[in-house]
Parts: sequence; C-alpha cells; structure tokens
Amino acid sequence: MSRERNLPGLDGSDPLGFLAAIGLLRIVSRFDTEAQLRFVRSGNWIAAITTTNPDAIEDLVLEDLARLRKEHPAIDFARNTEDRKVQDLKPPPADFRALMRSVMDDEEGAAFFAAYATGVAVDGSGQTKPTSFHLTAGQQRFMDAVLDILEHVTRDDLVEALNGPWIGREGVKNLRFRAASERLRALLSFDPSKEPARTEVGAYWLAFQGLPCFPCVPVGFRVRTTGIRGSGKNESFTWPIWTVPLTYSPARAVVGLRNLARLSAHDRARHGIGEIFTAKIDRNSQGYGNFAAADPV
Repeated sequence: MSRERNLPGLDGSDPLGFLAAIGLLRIVSRFDTEAQLRFVRSGNWIAAITTTNPDAIEDLVLEDLARLRKEHPAIDFARNTEDRKVQDLKPPPADFRALMRSVMDDEEGAAFFAAYATGVAVDGSGQTKPTSFHLTAGQQRFMDAVLDILEHVTRDDLVEALNGPWIGREGVKNLRFRAASERLRALLSFDPSKEPARTEVGAYWLAFQGLPCFPCVPVGFRVRTTGIRGSGKNESFTWPIWTVPLTYSPARAVVGLRNLARLSAHDRARHGIGEIFTAKIDRNSQGYGNFAAADPV
C-alpha cells in the first residue's frame, strides 16, 4: 500500500525547490510508476510524494545516482570530451543534432537532450542556443557543473534537500537555480566575493533530474523553453503548484500548460492548481543568470 511523505525541504515557491520536486518524482517513478506528487500548505507550499515505500526515497535516488555515475548518454557526451562548447551545450548546431541522433533510441537520453537545446536555434555567434535554464557563464560551463554535482552528491545532501533546512556545502559548483541567490554587494554588510559560495548539492542534483519536464522547441531560429516566457533580458519562469496527487505524465502536462499566468480561477481549479508563481530571470552583462524572488500570479 502506498503512503504519502511530506518533504519540508522542497519548497514549491522557490524555483530550485520546485524543480527538485519534479526531478524527485521522475526518479521515483522509474521504480514505482504509480508514484504521485502534490504540494501542501505548511507555511510554504511543500512537496508531498506518495509511493509504496516513501521512507526509502533517499535509497532510490542513490540507486539511480549510481546508474548515472557509471554511464548515461545524457551525461557521457560531456564527460568524454574536452570541448568547452560541448560541455556548455553550445556546439555548432550540426554537432548538437549529431548528439541528438546518437540518443534517439534511448528514451531518457532523448528527453534530456530535448531539454538541453533544439539543434536549430542559434545564438548571436551562430552556436547552439541552449535552454533558458542555462544560467552559467564565463568559466562556469553548464555540464561541467552537472558533473561536479554528480561527483559530490551524498546521502546526507539528499536528506538535507528533502527534509531541510538547506545549508549547502562549499566547493561544489551549481546551476544557479535558487531564487534570489545572487549576493548583491550593495545589500550586504560584507564583500560577497570574499565569502565562499555554498551549494545545496542534493537539491541541485534533483533539479537537474527534473529538466526533462521542460523541453525546448524551436520557433524559427529562436528557442522556447517550457515554462519560460519572454526572451533575452525579459525572461521569466512561471510554474504551477498543484494540490491533487499527480503521477509523472500528468505532472508534465500541467507544467507545460500554455498561458499559465492567465489561467482563470475555473481553469486552475479544473487542473487542481492551488497557486501559480513566476520569477524573473536576471542576467548580468557577463551572461550569468539568477532567478529573482518568486511572486504569486
């Protein structure tokens, strides 16, 4: 018999918490196809997962983690190259299309590649334009951060991610998904550049696992990422908080609903949505991105 487990560490009103909740559902669904996720009001909107053995969730994630550490097409392409553009999801479009063809017979690998980029949309230099969840820049490469998280994540990190509070660890790269994580010098009593950043390693691993829920599609030679509105410096991430238990496929459908921010009260109720949040993506002149604090819409 299935039971529900509340996960107070996964706050659905924070982009990182929401993405991690989706990633957790995807992982658990590999072992239990009837696993369900919803969000419950407990101060914040916290995730709650229903599965046959909710007390063993950390063990399931670790088992899945071992599989990906060994080999996986969604990761091996970056692990087996020194090409910085490939590691940053920005190779020439023809090269990215070749990578996509290489995983066409692997459903999970194909889902990840569909979330990485399109193979059609290009940036100003003619290279592959990646997902709008690509918030790294400069010396920080997207897949390099993923590989660093994969190497370092532990059971303790997963327990912290699921149960909170989030403290994080120094010395591990991250994907900059946490809301308002940019440490603005003018708002602090110290120089943030002299303080080492902390990464919520378990939450980031789960969030990466949630990316297949957010595929990219080409619109002409531009990329549109599921859940992202706008373009350039006017992008924002909008996501739903549902209160009825959903398995993975219906959850993907709700996440991909068009015009989420404009759903009527009737349509929200019809889809079991209790609240909708949006967070602006702020990008600086170097290309680094961060989610601003989320607001309900």
